[in-house]
Amino acid sequence: MAKNISSDATTINRMLASMSNDIWTIDRTVYYINYNNKSIIQNGSILDDYGDYFEQFTETVEVPERFFYSPSYFSEFMYGTPDLDFLVLYFAKMTTLFEFNQSKIKFLPKSRLIELNQLMNFKKKDVEKSYSNPEEVLEMDEVNTKTRITI
Repeated sequence: MAKNISSDATTINRMLASMSNDIWTIDRTVYYINYNNKSIIQNGSILDDYGDYFEQFTETVEVPERFFYSPSYFSEFMYGTPDLDFLVLYFAKMTTLFEFNQSKIKFLPKSRLIELNQLMNFKKKDVEKSYSNPEEVLEMDEVNTKTRITI
């Protein structure tokens, strides 16, 4: 079973020092490539690779108007933390908070976060390697079709 690094800490100071490795953010799910030694770009993510699997567990939920344009507020209400707003947007199939104004969305239940956490811990080294030493790609057709280039 996968564990977070901070789970092994014996003191509060050690736990806090190692927590930055445990924090969920979108960039901890993204793979990168070095395109022709000119640009480092995103090339898919763990969520893209396993999205179909987790999609089967999504539920349609009501989004009260008070949460419109604030996926982080909705994330805090549903997951207990605003930090998972990227998951709210991902499963709702939205790219920005400006799209977050629908009364119903697809949502991954909190009960599935343990499984997602295990997957992220399992893939952590691959993601870190792609960030610190991205694979060099010389031709555009070698780039994953799920790649989004953001400027």
